[in-house]
Amino acid sequence: MSSHLSPENEQFINHALEIGLFSDRDQALDEAVELLKRRQQILDHIDEGTRQLQKGEYTEYDEKGLRKFFDEVQSEGRKRYEASIKSPS
Repeated sequence: MSSHLSPENEQFINHALEIGLFSDRDQALDEAVELLKRRQQILDHIDEGTRQLQKGEYTEYDEKGLRKFFDEVQSEGRKRYEASIKSPS
């Protein structure tokens, strides 16, 4: 597959190759595509969050409720961590 980049992008890739960020042009382009995929995933998550907000699909917390929620998340995280130490995959 052939790719045509703007002179600025071509210069950027060449510089990245010169300083050793990538071993070759294909690796640089693969990384660029991976970043584009990740960007799209983030945009999709934002769209989903916006949809949920518009439909009222969320929970409001006061300060006490939010503290309780974070304490529960922290407790669950500790349980999972301890379980992972006891029986590593």
